Amino acid sequence: MSTPILEHIALNIEAAVNAVTEANGFNQDLSAMRPKRNDFYAEAAVDKKVVVVAGGAELTDSHWLGASQWVQEFILVAFVIDSDEATASIDIRINQVVADLRKKLAATPNRGGYALDTNPGDYIKFSDGEGVTGVAVAFDVLYRTKEDDPYTQN
Repeated sequence: MSTPILEHIALNIEAAVNAVTEANGFNQDLSAMRPKRNDFYAEAAVDKKVVVVAGGAELTDSHWLGASQWVQEFILVAFVIDSDEATASIDIRINQVVADLRKKLAATPNRGGYALDTNPGDYIKFSDGEGVTGVAVAFDVLYRTKEDDPYTQN
C-alpha cells in the first residue's frame, strides 16, 4: 500500500513540531499529535501539545505538463494551559509558541523534499474561559503530484 504525498508532508510537519525543544534552542518542548477522532479536544488539551490538522486544499491554476499543483492548508492547534508553575504570562507563552512553530517550519520549507514551499498564514488565539487556552497557527504547503496520481511526486 502506498502513502500519498500529502501524508508524507503531514508526517514531516509532525516530526518538525516534535523537534521544537529547549535542547534545540527553542522556548519550550512541544509535542505533536495527529487527531484520531473528530472530538480530539479532550484528549489533546494538555499544555504544550500541538495537534497537526490538515485543512482545506486548493488545486492551483498553474499548469505543469502531467502534474497537479496543490496548496494545502495545515493548522497547528497548540494548547498553552495556564498553571501556577508558569512564570511568564499566558500571552507571552502563546507568542513564544507561535514564534517557535513559525521558525521551525520555515527552516525546512520543502517538507523533506515532498513540497515546493511552506508559507505562514494567520493565527488565532483561543480560550474556553475555563483555563484551556492556546493558539491555532495556519500555514500553506505548496506541492505537486503527477496528474491524477496523489501518490507520486512530479
